[in-house]
Amino acid sequence: MIAVISMLIDHTGYLLLGCGMLRLLPHSVPQYAAWRQCYLIMRGVGRVAFPVYAFLLTEGIVHTRNWKRYGLRLAIFALISEIPFDLLCFQKPICQEAQNVFFTLLIGLLTVKAADYVAQRGEGQDTVLIRSILIAAGCGIAVLFRTDYDYSGVLLIVLLYRLRQNRARQCIVGFVWMLITLGRWYYAIGLAAAFLLIGIYSGERGSARGKYAFYAFYPLHLLLLYLIYRQLMGN
Repeated sequence: MIAVISMLIDHTGYLLLGCGMLRLLPHSVPQYAAWRQCYLIMRGVGRVAFPVYAFLLTEGIVHTRNWKRYGLRLAIFALISEIPFDLLCFQKPICQEAQNVFFTLLIGLLTVKAADYVAQRGEGQDTVLIRSILIAAGCGIAVLFRTDYDYSGVLLIVLLYRLRQNRARQCIVGFVWMLITLGRWYYAIGLAAAFLLIGIYSGERGSARGKYAFYAFYPLHLLLLYLIYRQLMGN
């Protein structure tokens, strides 16, 4: 729920302020600085979402009874979400410049499972090399298809999965990795909050009720924000 709220704040700031208000106001007016500060705060808050979703994905990989069905679910929602994502990011229904975050999560899942499969089939330097190549390939695919968070997101999923036996190391490495790759100082507090939440996770499964509602929220809120944006900005 925290990740959902964080994501909503982030996308609201991106579209209604970044693509709306800040483009309308001249830089010279006093209101611009205030709206710019609000925009930066909202984008910083939004950085809570992805690390939490990546962590939940790795927990899902460990505990799911059928990872292929899990991957199929991610793929379906990736396709469903693409038009709303393009509308929010580029204000047009079809755009190849970037793909939504469900694709990043799906690539992360497939990368982890491919590396695990190789590890289970053999040992030694060849196995380490092949796993490294598979992880690099997963990152490369994310970059090639320009998925949200691209290689940094895929590698975060791999790191969280590989370090899952040591929560403190998992959080420290994940935080440093995301802060370095995103490279924006105002993201630090949001990222720190995300990994603090991960660090205090009890390991117990919560309620599974409304599981699909959380999946559906992603495309629905993107579409709703776009409709609000069009209403406010005019056609």
